[in-house]
Amino acid sequence: MSSRATAAGDTRERIRTAALALFAEHGVAATSLREVARSAGVAPGLVGHYFGSKDGLQEAVEDWVVGLFRETLDAIPLEGAVAEIVTARDRAIHRMFVRNPHVVDYLRRVVVTPGAGDTRLVREVLVEQVRQTQQLRDHGIGGNQISVTEQAVTVLVRQLGAWLLQPALGRMWALSGAEGPEPQVHITLR
Repeated sequence: MSSRATAAGDTRERIRTAALALFAEHGVAATSLREVARSAGVAPGLVGHYFGSKDGLQEAVEDWVVGLFRETLDAIPLEGAVAEIVTARDRAIHRMFVRNPHVVDYLRRVVVTPGAGDTRLVREVLVEQVRQTQQLRDHGIGGNQISVTEQAVTVLVRQLGAWLLQPALGRMWALSGAEGPEPQVHITLR
């Protein structure tokens, strides 16, 4: 790859990373392309050059987030005991979130307090989870008692639930003046 191509890729990544952080903090509607450019340390015209529009930038951010899910889960071998595979996948998602806190914040924003245009990411993450769930079933992992879509949603709620709800619990705990360590959210589905 040429140094020019590498520089363009680095600039594109800086813009996307800045946009993710700002979208997570303020929401897409409240974030201007100028703010993204300033945060990325680039001229405003470069945002348009690489992404075309705010919609194009949002799509690129969301495609990257879905790609993280895909890469994280695809990296887990589908060999071994079912419980071990499921645990490994959940732990891999957990580590991915720890390494990418803005992804968690953006998901929290679009899932818990969505704006008018905040359905695409949730749909795309669901589509990816359905694909992942079907892949598990194709390898003999996972039951067929419920539809693949229902199972995918259940897995997502299990993997994301605590990440999405813990800040709300933390705020309530702090406001209550309760003593002792903050309780932790654990998701169990029936």
